[in-house]
Amino acid sequence: MKIDYCIIYNPQSGVKKGYKILNNFTSILQENSKTFHIEKTQYAGYAKKYVMHLNLDLFANLITIGGDGTFNEIINGLMSNKNQGHFPKLGFIPAGSGNAFMHDLQATNPKKAIKIILNGNTKKLDILKLDYFNKINYSMNIVGWGLASDILILSEKLRFLGPSRYTLSSIYYTLNKTSRKAKIIIDGNEITDNYLFILILNTIHTGKGMKAAPDALIDDGLMDIILLPNTISKIGLLKLLPKLFTGQHVLSNHVDYIKAKKIELYPEINEVLNIDGEIKSQTPVSISIIPQKFNIYA
Repeated sequence: MKIDYCIIYNPQSGVKKGYKILNNFTSILQENSKTFHIEKTQYAGYAKKYVMHLNLDLFANLITIGGDGTFNEIINGLMSNKNQGHFPKLGFIPAGSGNAFMHDLQATNPKKAIKIILNGNTKKLDILKLDYFNKINYSMNIVGWGLASDILILSEKLRFLGPSRYTLSSIYYTLNKTSRKAKIIIDGNEITDNYLFILILNTIHTGKGMKAAPDALIDDGLMDIILLPNTISKIGLLKLLPKLFTGQHVLSNHVDYIKAKKIELYPEINEVLNIDGEIKSQTPVSISIIPQKFNIYA
């Protein structure tokens, strides 16, 4: 007989309230006579390794309490699991600092996320597959290149400043505007230009609630690509970036917004990428969509 829930929680995620959220959730499960197993992450990469070797047939549901980085580990662990004939239903409870993915589910509050899981309604989730240097990685939220990586790298160095580090990092790189030359191939169409950043999204939101891809759907079999060529002034960029929070940036003549199934990125100089809020992988990279891979509570 299957165990109802496998619960993986990261005590170090963002606000570090994972244990409190876990207790609230398990209390409700106990009240409803549900069975569960709890697994606490021990280090960065633990969740991926644990899920990679997990007997998926033992559990009806796999619940993650953590931030976007922990969610990413779970997806990558599942995709590396040898038993892909059966995936448990996936539930996500936010305990991170950004919780970008949870904005799409309208469940940035842990209590709301728990309620969604207990209600039992599910939908399909597409994921992004990244091929680079004979390696494979997966994303459920965003792949960012250019300023999207620069800002994340600097903000990690400024972590002692708290949430304001993202704003300060953004201002710094806006005032020190740097473009990169790259060839991109989108669904077979080749473009070469100088770019400030390229975002490839499976979700509407990134960062702390920014509506980077306002028309994105997590189950439509398409990725949403935001291109910002280096045709905008520093003042224009300062005015444009705040519009990411409303989605109005896509109305700018400087922004290209494309839906596609595949993108290949070949920069003049290869660099790291921002994948679901973590610095991972490298260019050149080929990114494709895997449609409706998982059932998630939503």
